[in-house]
Amino acid sequence: MTRGRSRRDILTAILAAGVVTGLGACTAPPPPPARKFYLSPLDTVPSGLEKRDWTLVIEPPQTVPALRTNRIAQVIADNEFDYYANAEWGDLAPDMFQATLIRSFERANAVAAVGNERQRMRPDYMLETALAPFYAIGAVGSAPKVRVGLDARLIRARGRELVASTTMSEERTAKGAEIEAIIEAFDSASHAVIESLIRWTVAQASGA
Repeated sequence: MTRGRSRRDILTAILAAGVVTGLGACTAPPPPPARKFYLSPLDTVPSGLEKRDWTLVIEPPQTVPALRTNRIAQVIADNEFDYYANAEWGDLAPDMFQATLIRSFERANAVAAVGNERQRMRPDYMLETALAPFYAIGAVGSAPKVRVGLDARLIRARGRELVASTTMSEERTAKGAEIEAIIEAFDSASHAVIESLIRWTVAQASGA
């Protein structure tokens, strides 16, 4: 009896090992983590700007739900929307754009102080924005066009008075279909929009 049970135990162990080995062989390796990208702030100071002594708070940009993500958006056709695989923004797109705006205003040295809504500042002005579009346009595997658009409202902090509003947008064609070229086009279009926004903000607040 003991010998019989022992043989059954050995056979069961062999079969179980085979099942586990087979399952292990069929399990696909996990996909590689997505590459993360960020927008860069302006790398050159806009010419002709004089530093102002007022302070500015830049609020988080509003956007449509499809763009409130860290995925990099792609419009493939008039009625087809998708995201690039294996690549993403390092933060939610509007939060990343807010941080890039603040760092660009700092580099431009155009105002006495600039920050976000969470900092303990008593601003003279507030900048409200809406980010859309913020996506690439083109067929899969092609060098797409990248479009960046921004609606902006400059608010006087005291009394929440609207000073001015504007809409601006820029488009750049990527130099290739590779994700690096597409990110470069996002950067270039964003830089053009941000420089225009800095100039507009300074001009509107100075004339208010």
